[in-house]
Amino acid sequence: MKGIKEIEKYLPEGWKASAREKGALVRGRKIKTAEELLELNLLHLTEGGSFGITAGILNFATEMEISKESVYERIQNSWEWMKWMTEEMCRQNNFTMEKPKWLDREVETIDGSEMSVKGSKEGKYRLHMGYDIFNFQYRTIEITDIKEGEKLSRHVIREGTIVLADRLYGTIKGMEHVLSSNAEYILRYRTKAFKVYDEEGKKVELIKSFRGLKALESLSVNCYYYHEGKKKPVRIVAMRKEEEAIKQAHRKMNKKLSKQRGTRPSAEALEFNEYIVVATSLDYEESRILELYRARWQIEQVFLRLKSLFGFGEVPSKNENTVKAWFYGKLFLAVLSETILKTECFSPEEEKFLSSVDFIQPMEEP
Repeated sequence: MKGIKEIEKYLPEGWKASAREKGALVRGRKIKTAEELLELNLLHLTEGGSFGITAGILNFATEMEISKESVYERIQNSWEWMKWMTEEMCRQNNFTMEKPKWLDREVETIDGSEMSVKGSKEGKYRLHMGYDIFNFQYRTIEITDIKEGEKLSRHVIREGTIVLADRLYGTIKGMEHVLSSNAEYILRYRTKAFKVYDEEGKKVELIKSFRGLKALESLSVNCYYYHEGKKKPVRIVAMRKEEEAIKQAHRKMNKKLSKQRGTRPSAEALEFNEYIVVATSLDYEESRILELYRARWQIEQVFLRLKSLFGFGEVPSKNENTVKAWFYGKLFLAVLSETILKTECFSPEEEKFLSSVDFIQPMEEP
């Protein structure tokens, strides 16, 4: 247990007792202590997620003689414990995103990510996720075939929640699904998803409304869309990007379209790409709408970090509890790494500064 002793000082207070309280550590002949259970989880997370390989390494390096099935059961039962430790470390190190004082609702970001299941012959899968970004809590998770698209209708939306999602989810069907759950939405607006109209039923040319905005200036336009023959209200909020961000957005759009069709984007598409545009059902101030939407990028950067640094892109199983253990375990590794870096690499003055800023900085819009 030398490795666990070396990291124990970074773990949250009460982490051993929590292993039993969360049902991760139960009576057994092989794994008797919280240290042994954590070592098992870390080995599983860092050796590619194979239960058989994990069992084999333990049997070779120790005298446990643990089976693949036993490893599977232990890992599956550990997800609540891994989640608790991650949350506590984030709180202790001021890594969590603070909920705005003016906000009186829960906020859930919905996203999807491509991945493959370890040992599967069926190819790639898609992980659909719903996550409470301020309470640091998983809400929904589902793995489907890669052919299944990302859409809001596959998620159970909690009443009163504000749902954040990118442009893939910005459809009339998605908005209606949220509203039918007595919830609200802030979705990246996709120009080709649906048209918007004024109160008289005339089509609104949004780009004409945006022209004249200076960098970081915003405005909102009250519009309508039609669903099943009925006119429904929707509010469009736009903010002009800064010049460097506009140049970067144009480069990315040109590169993407060049790969897909070998063509260049239209002048209208390039102009629209100079703005952050969201559709919302809320009547908050524009600055608050945009503040909440920016929070969505922070959790997406977490997923990118997990996939690039900790191999999150290949999960070990389609079992829901095992996927949760894998997700929270990878998040635990990321937070543990941040904790060690913060503790060992910075002076007290620098730590004070780091505590005053967000753990995850907003990423640039694609």
